[in-house]
Amino acid sequence: MLQAILKKLNQATGWARLIGIFVIVGLVAFVVYQVYDFYDDKVGYTSSRAVEDYFNALAAGNNDEVYRLTSQDYLTDIYGRPVTRAEFSEQLDGITGGKRMPFTKIEAQKLTEAHNAHYYVVTLYSNVGGSMGSSRLVVEVVRQDKTWVVRYPFAIVL
Repeated sequence: MLQAILKKLNQATGWARLIGIFVIVGLVAFVVYQVYDFYDDKVGYTSSRAVEDYFNALAAGNNDEVYRLTSQDYLTDIYGRPVTRAEFSEQLDGITGGKRMPFTKIEAQKLTEAHNAHYYVVTLYSNVGGSMGSSRLVVEVVRQDKTWVVRYPFAIVL
């Protein structure tokens, strides 16, 4: 009788150890995920860096870099045909007049993230005609092909 009780007690302690191991593994996995989630947008080529690079390229008149940093999935004409690099460059030159944009400072503040997209409020500062001015816009950035690209806005209307 005593042996049967000891056998059941050994089984119970075995199960308790197994459950304890699962709990510890779960906690470690949770902590690792939280650390990854915290540093995901702070290390490497981040979404905020993509926003800054996008507007710096726009300011410098580097149409090829702006095209590279623009989401190709949404870069179509009104009929759904993909916009070529040349058409894109032509449209950007039409908007900027082929000149450098006079941005003196670019600030990107993360607004939120949803559905694998990050949203930023971007403030563009410029000095035109001796007076300082700024404009603000909301930018949507998504991860495509292991890099961040701007999905909205881009000013292409064909």
